[in-house]
Amino acid sequence: MNRFSNALSRVFKAATFSLLALASLNASAAVKFRIGYDATANNYAVYMTPDSVPSPDMLLSAQVTVVVPHSTNSFAINNIASEVQGINWIDNSRVNAPSENSKADYISMAYYFSGSRVPAFGWVAGQEKKIFTFTSNLGCVSGVKLIDSQDPFSHLPNSAGTNPGNDFMNIGWNMSNAYTGNYGDAVTCDNATAASAPAAPSCTPTAQDQYYQSKIDALTKLKTGASASRQQQIDDMISRLQSRMSCTA
Repeated sequence: MNRFSNALSRVFKAATFSLLALASLNASAAVKFRIGYDATANNYAVYMTPDSVPSPDMLLSAQVTVVVPHSTNSFAINNIASEVQGINWIDNSRVNAPSENSKADYISMAYYFSGSRVPAFGWVAGQEKKIFTFTSNLGCVSGVKLIDSQDPFSHLPNSAGTNPGNDFMNIGWNMSNAYTGNYGDAVTCDNATAASAPAAPSCTPTAQDQYYQSKIDALTKLKTGASASRQQQIDDMISRLQSRMSCTA
């Protein structure tokens, strides 16, 4: 009986130690995000820095939300390119000028993977890693940043009924949101960079542009008298149509 009790005690102690070790590891698991603009490559880059290496390194879900200044020239995200082989990112949600912050547009990008197995990111604790890049029709825009917990639009429920918060859920990080915040500053564009940004093209609209513009004009008329939520939906549709135009009338 004593032998059986001692065996149980050893198993219990080992299990307790393992749980405590796992809890300790998960408590410190965190990854922070940063966004920057590369004037040479003319693109934006999203970086992440982990404080530990997840084991196993298997990403379940992730979202990165970019906050851009709201303007009549809609900021469109193009040419998203992953820096991690087998990992892909897609622009899957957009809310323009919500009531919580009418001076900004919120564009969310979500992760998905190709292939039969989720690839590892190859993290190194404390080392920054470039995760993906993208371009914009407006080139470098000062003030572009990542959403954070202080942003009023991130407080749920919001006016759009969305969840725009940044997210990074990895099995090796306790399958909970390991994102803890951002580092670095919002994008700034010096004179050289700003000068290299593409100016609005002076061109004759194509037949496709004219088609999109007719749709935009019709949608603009529908906004009159529409509810706030309906106006937001219309603005989203207009922004997507504008991003497909080669030039505006």
